[in-house]
Amino acid sequence: MNSILTNVYNMVVIITMLYSLYLLFWKKYKKRQRHFYLYITIIFLIDSIGIIMGRKYFDIDQFYFYFPLFIFTILYFGYFYLNDYKDKFNRILLVSLVFLSLVFIVFYQIQEDSLVVSSNLFLVLIVYQLALALQWFWYIVNHADEQNIIHKQAFWVSCALLLWSTFALFRMYPVYDLNKIDSSFLATIIDVFQVVNIITYLLYIRGLRCTDYNILRTFNHF
Repeated sequence: MNSILTNVYNMVVIITMLYSLYLLFWKKYKKRQRHFYLYITIIFLIDSIGIIMGRKYFDIDQFYFYFPLFIFTILYFGYFYLNDYKDKFNRILLVSLVFLSLVFIVFYQIQEDSLVVSSNLFLVLIVYQLALALQWFWYIVNHADEQNIIHKQAFWVSCALLLWSTFALFRMYPVYDLNKIDSSFLATIIDVFQVVNIITYLLYIRGLRCTDYNILRTFNHF
């Protein structure tokens, strides 16, 4: 079951990347999709090619893939949401979240004696993405405009981050205890989380479709 879900996940990531590149090269949407093609292409290269090729043929430690990916993810989503916030408070709050997350990632990694990705880095990333999604929903409630919320790319991205972060917290903490107590239940949790990963990228695709809307005073209008 896990291998099937992994293959489906890889296919969805590829489809997301191809659609984003289609928007870039065919429709010339760069800023309008908030340069999402950069994020999804790097995810594809690292997750689907880099780690597999690095492990199998070059014996490259995962640290060299994951640590830069965490840094890039924090910076990218900081940029992604900065486009929406028009008030000083939310922009300062967002920049503060980005800065603190980078500080914590570097701090926790320094504590490691070897080039092993600290589990705390995953926790920082999870909390960061959860905070970003919640901040956006809080902001949009207080700064509504005439555009339907489902026509905003940031809405679908925020739903994806909220979904992934919530399940990632549950996936992260009981993993070691469940491996000793009930390995079959742990396998079920892993499968469920893979389904969540697939849904996350489907939400990304839905968000990319919003770039075709061209409504004045919209968060997706550039």
